[in-house]
Amino acid sequence: MSGTVRSKLADKNLEVWIEEDVSIEYVNLCAKSLSSIDDNLIEDICKAAISYSEDFCEMVGQEPPKIEKMRDILQYVEFGSMLVDEPEDKSVPVVHLTGGCEWEPEHGIEVIIRNGELIYLGAYNGAWAWGELEHYEEDYNYAFVVKQSVDIEKEN
Repeated sequence: MSGTVRSKLADKNLEVWIEEDVSIEYVNLCAKSLSSIDDNLIEDICKAAISYSEDFCEMVGQEPPKIEKMRDILQYVEFGSMLVDEPEDKSVPVVHLTGGCEWEPEHGIEVIIRNGELIYLGAYNGAWAWGELEHYEEDYNYAFVVKQSVDIEKEN
């Protein structure tokens, strides 16, 4: 099944791709979670996307996007769809976004927000939305760059 949902983050309608046997109630829960993303979570997404762009551009020897304000990075990202996979817990919303980004045109960008927490941001690799947090702590998950900076701030 498919449909559309309005995204505050992308400021547009996104295609929604719904796995077979997912209830409309769960789809609505995920859509509501997307529409209620708060400013703090948007800031985390932006920080992680900036880290992703800087790291990738350094690896390939290109200039990263010019960013004056943190949210400027969203000008370089084009979210196109939201995926709704069969949930392991029907009470926990997952916002699973995919799209393109100017700095990495081949693999684009993928974002997974589970229960209001950014757990993955990096190149699209078809990440599973229901893994244990340790599952996502591999290289090139820029959500952990944000988490590590928050943990350091709490220690100080």
